[in-house]
Amino acid sequence: MKENFFNDFVVNFYEKIEDEFETLMKKEKTKKLSVGDLKIDVIDYLDDSKTPIIETIKYGENGVEIFLKNKEQVPSPYSVEDIYHPFSLAILIDKLTKKNRYVEILENFYVQSEELARNFLKQQQSDSLDISAEGFEIFALSKATGSYKIAEGVVTELFLINDRVFVNIKNEDNETIVAHVVECNAADLAMLLNNVIFSIKN
Repeated sequence: MKENFFNDFVVNFYEKIEDEFETLMKKEKTKKLSVGDLKIDVIDYLDDSKTPIIETIKYGENGVEIFLKNKEQVPSPYSVEDIYHPFSLAILIDKLTKKNRYVEILENFYVQSEELARNFLKQQQSDSLDISAEGFEIFALSKATGSYKIAEGVVTELFLINDRVFVNIKNEDNETIVAHVVECNAADLAMLLNNVIFSIKN
């Protein structure tokens, strides 16, 4: 069991990406990077922009802040961990640094996360685990019903279907939405699985 896997991922992905942005700004002697021409789109769940393209990266009071193009209002800042889908973030930084590093780190994270969760459930000799009492919140983009749907809320269950790992997410409307682990925000998923797998194991 890889006890440090999830913590290492947060350091090697999110914290290193922040460092990369800061290094780029220092090189260009600026506190703002304009990246709109790269056309990297994400989900704007804060402001609901109709044109959710990452436009600028700034260094603010709380560190690196990411702003999306928004014609309707002044955009809200996102931290690197807030960006969904994280593959957009990985593609952006790989393009800016001319590396092929962060997409690979993220792909490996989702593969290993599902394997760890699958093995954990099998060790518990169960296809499902009720974790509603833990109160872990997660953000996901589910396609369980055939069309994409944003799911944001408390994870109530971790379970297996045909050896694939899913979560049930209960939103503010008390609706339960099913999401595969790869559809979940990576930072949320890392916190969830780290706490569930290793706290129960220990």
